[in-house]
Amino acid sequence: MESYGKGDIFTRRIAIKTLNAWEPFTDCVSILFSFQHLDVVDGEDELPEWRIFWVAGLTLLRTIGHVLDKVDKPLSTKHAEVISRNWMRIKTDRQQNRIFWDFVEDGRNNLLKTYSWGTSLVKDEHGYFVEYKSGDDAFQLFREAVYWWRHQLEKIESEITEQTT
Repeated sequence: MESYGKGDIFTRRIAIKTLNAWEPFTDCVSILFSFQHLDVVDGEDELPEWRIFWVAGLTLLRTIGHVLDKVDKPLSTKHAEVISRNWMRIKTDRQQNRIFWDFVEDGRNNLLKTYSWGTSLVKDEHGYFVEYKSGDDAFQLFREAVYWWRHQLEKIESEITEQTT
């Protein structure tokens, strides 16, 4: 996992928290907590519990960006400038932001537009886990995406604050 700031996602206090996008982010943190404390069953259940969290989690990860664009960006000229500049950076540097493009955007689109989960239940010597189509642990990718979004939101908050002071 790439490093997107220091501190545990559950305990580190966020200094500036004015954006509306923090609301869906907070829900993503709650889902991450659930993933970390969830026993993945052996696949005999028709709809295992993790799948409900998966749908909600992928949707909310993408919702953060939509709230930034539709709710936070119109708040002021400064908000619009900073959010637009950061979104352009995310768009132009897809390699640096691959967790967004290859997991958040792709995963959400596949799930909501074609109901393709992009995951499979796999059993190894430690038990069952959910594998993403890339071969990575799906819950670990979700964790990385949550950290990535925290980093993005803190960067945007910092830039807005710098411009207003």
